[in-house]
Amino acid sequence: MNSYLIVFAFIAADYVTGLCKAWATKAFSSAVMREGLWHKLALLMAMTLGALADYAQHMLDIGITAPVGGAVCVYIILMELVSALENICAINPELVPEKLLAMFGAGERKQK
Repeated sequence: MNSYLIVFAFIAADYVTGLCKAWATKAFSSAVMREGLWHKLALLMAMTLGALADYAQHMLDIGITAPVGGAVCVYIILMELVSALENICAINPELVPEKLLAMFGAGERKQK
């Protein structure tokens, strides 16, 4: 259950940073906001389906043994993290997205 709360927090962080970006760049649009809310609702539906798949695995043989809900949560968290960081970089252009992502361990490739 805690993983779903963490996902909600990342979704909220992306939403808030998106609102701040819209205000900071004077690009606030209720139509864009509605579209974003529909996207967030779709993420919640994907999480619900993942949780249902996990529950069904324990009750029925549905041919899946991997933790689907956890995988969906990880995907959403990473997607929302990158989106929030992009919003932050749009608010403050002095922040370079690649360097900011590197602080979070994303976007780095180790040389062999």
